[in-house]
Amino acid sequence: MKRLTIFYCILIVSTVLFTSCKKKFEEPEPKTPPAVSGYITIDSIIKRYNTYYGVPPNKVYKFTDDVNVTGIVTADEVSGNLYKSIFIKDATGGIKLNFTYAGGLYVGDSIRVNLKGVKLNDYGKQIQLDSIDLEKSVYKISSGTIVKPRKVTMNELKNINVAISTSLITQYFYQNELIQLDSVEFDNGAKNFTYADAVGKGSVSHVLFNTDGAKVIVRTSGYANFAGALVPCGKGSIVAIVGQYNGAIQLTIRQLNEVKISSGICPVYVKNFNDNSITNGGWKTQNVLGNINWVTSNAGGAPNYYAAISNYVSSSNQACETWLISPPFNLTNNFNPMLNFENAYNYNGPALQAMISTNYNGGLPTTATWTPLNYTASPGGFAFVSSGNISLSAYKTNNVTIAFKYTGTGSSGSTWELDNIAILDY
Repeated sequence: MKRLTIFYCILIVSTVLFTSCKKKFEEPEPKTPPAVSGYITIDSIIKRYNTYYGVPPNKVYKFTDDVNVTGIVTADEVSGNLYKSIFIKDATGGIKLNFTYAGGLYVGDSIRVNLKGVKLNDYGKQIQLDSIDLEKSVYKISSGTIVKPRKVTMNELKNINVAISTSLITQYFYQNELIQLDSVEFDNGAKNFTYADAVGKGSVSHVLFNTDGAKVIVRTSGYANFAGALVPCGKGSIVAIVGQYNGAIQLTIRQLNEVKISSGICPVYVKNFNDNSITNGGWKTQNVLGNINWVTSNAGGAPNYYAAISNYVSSSNQACETWLISPPFNLTNNFNPMLNFENAYNYNGPALQAMISTNYNGGLPTTATWTPLNYTASPGGFAFVSSGNISLSAYKTNNVTIAFKYTGTGSSGSTWELDNIAILDY
């Protein structure tokens, strides 16, 4: 009985000691909103950027006061096409926000951002607020605001908004805003290819154009959840955020369902040179005269590679005749085959000839019979234009070969460029 009494005493003492040492769990303190002082509109932020960068380029402006900007989130990270970045708008414009880590904000959220310690800079002339601590600097005011895109035309989109000659900064209307473009389609070099490289996680640029031939770039991250989806072949509308990379407009899609392009006829075949190769896919070059060759290039700020040739070498023109020749095509079962390609040129010299043959079997092109094809040529100045749809209905057979014949003399020669050589079937 004595031992039992001692056991109960020890048990009681141990319970008291454990209870007295046990830490009480406390409710976390509510998050303190960022400091509130003055407010600044987005257009005033842009003006501050322009003032700061107009004279001393390659510097970073940093806010030092408790000034705030409020806005509605217009693009978020949900699809993976943006990472650690969102876009917001107020009544005066839009701007990109870059965070130190990802997550937590969604389209329709109304937020206040304290700019103390935040950097104001640009990437490729796209103005942004950078290095924002999401936890310390952002306060969510409300959620669920309906965000509607602004309907604009391609030509309106490409009008220059601000040009600061001292630092060669060119900004466009609607930069960082959510817009909708109607009556647009992707070029033949994009149709039925994936939006991006979903396997290698590489970003890819595709070209979007309207009926007037005005073009913008659609840039998609390899981490987007629609990176592996195929680019549609018809016409329709697209909702996207307007970005900029140096002198080019660059659109970012928020979600795949905002590309409302009806199904259309995809090219039967496309050679777009995006793989940085002239000869991949069975293409070849043949030198009838001289040793000038076709090469790939992406000069001039082009989003992708194209084929180019020039006989101007070492400060002089060289006489040449160089052919770029396709693999043979079988058009027997095509209903109404068409050839379409994009071309550009500059400098005075012989015109590039588009040719077709049904009896070329390799080697020098002089061994076959070739017929010239009429096409719409570039007006010059390196302006890319469509050749128009060239009927191949007279060549519905096998062993159909397409070629481009470039010539230059010792006193003259043009630079010619080709892209998106496609066979269509309507």
